[in-house]
Parts: sequence; structure tokens; C-alpha cells
Amino acid sequence: MMEGMKLAFLKITSLACLFFIGLDAGRAQSSGGPQEAKLLGLVQSWADGVGENRPDTLDSILDDNYEHIHGTGLMEKKTQFLEAFRNGSRKYKPIQLQDVRIRTFDGFALVTGVFPLQVEARGKTIEGVNRFCMTLVERPTGWKILQFQATALSSKP
Repeated sequence: MMEGMKLAFLKITSLACLFFIGLDAGRAQSSGGPQEAKLLGLVQSWADGVGENRPDTLDSILDDNYEHIHGTGLMEKKTQFLEAFRNGSRKYKPIQLQDVRIRTFDGFALVTGVFPLQVEARGKTIEGVNRFCMTLVERPTGWKILQFQATALSSKP
């Protein structure tokens, strides 16, 4: 019961961060906690795993309850997200994270930033710039990525 309440709290918190995501899009920032380098490394491992098509790397850093919401609105569970890499239906170009900001709390962290996107998905090329929010959660086995949500930024001013 408590685990379910924690997950619900983290999801609500993640949605709230999307509201605040545009209010402070400065250069890389964090709360300055001692785990900053570890969390930045985890986030970079995610970007490398996605951009270099490494589903086994992603499998090891994603929480079993991982949810991925694409900039198109498509939502996938961990198994669905990884299967798209394994079966070749989705291929990303390398991902360069920008304006990364990490805020740590008791047992979880919120990561926000921006990245240029280029992906081949089911024969179609999708390009643009996405703003993202990622929720990291501390588990007994270490930090894992629980949630990712991207929002496609309009090319219009």
C-alpha cells in the first residue's frame, strides 16, 4: 500500500515539474547534494543507451515500473519501450542533453532539460527539440529511472 502511494506521489510530482519546467531553463543546475555526479551519470547513461540503441544498458537502469511518455503523447511501459529498440522499429540518433537541472528530495530526484531529437520510427523520421522531465527513484539496489516525459517544443516563436 505504501509503495503504491509513493509511486502515485512521484507521478504527481513529475507532472508538477512539467508545469515548472519552463520557469527555470538555465544551464546545468542541481541541489548540490553529494549524489549529483551519480545522478548525472545515470541520466547520461539513459541518453547514451537511447541514442546508441543499447536496450540492455537501458534495462539495467530503468525501474521495473518505468513509464515513457514520448513527445507525440505515446505512453509505453518498460517492456514496450525496450522492445522497440530490440526489434528495430525505433532508432534514435545520439542524444545531447542540454540545460540539465537536477533537484533531489528524500528518495527521489527530478531531472529536467532539453534535447534535439532525431528518430526513425516505423519508417518515419521525427525531428525537433524536446523538453523533458525524468523522475529518478532510490531503490535498495541503487538509483533507477522511474519515469520520462518529453514535450515537443514548437518551432514557432
